[in-house]
Amino acid sequence: MARTSEYLQRAADRVMIQDLLARYAWEVDHGDPADWAALFTEDGIFEIPAVKVKAEGRAELAEFAADLQRAIPNVHHVQTNFVIELDGDRAWGRCELNEFMARPEAVYPNLQGWYEDDYLYRGGHWRIAHRRVFTAEPKSTVTGKVGEHFQPFHEICKTKWRKT
Repeated sequence: MARTSEYLQRAADRVMIQDLLARYAWEVDHGDPADWAALFTEDGIFEIPAVKVKAEGRAELAEFAADLQRAIPNVHHVQTNFVIELDGDRAWGRCELNEFMARPEAVYPNLQGWYEDDYLYRGGHWRIAHRRVFTAEPKSTVTGKVGEHFQPFHEICKTKWRKT
């Protein structure tokens, strides 16, 4: 493909979506839950299908992020191997997820998986419309030391965020 204006626009869109995802990780790990929620569309969805966890809309998303930060502090999301498909003001993508948890006694590699996303371009910005989380080994956060540290998060998910 020649470096036409269309080619350059598609490259810029991919870079901006990757920037969106970097901000996603930064905000959920270190930032304000409302700033994390603002990276989604107004009616955006965060979902963990395997355990039927779902947060919908920015108010719920901010509340979910606050619960996550409280329940398992010092979690760090690392996203790699981005695959992004563009179609005008819509896009979808996948990327790998590796998550680490820092504790005084150790840094734990607590989960490996991937995200599947839908994105929309609205108001001059790419936003996440729907993010689904999948884990390669779902039991990795319920056993051993990692399971002990994740217990408060699992309890919150069971009582507050599990939706059928």
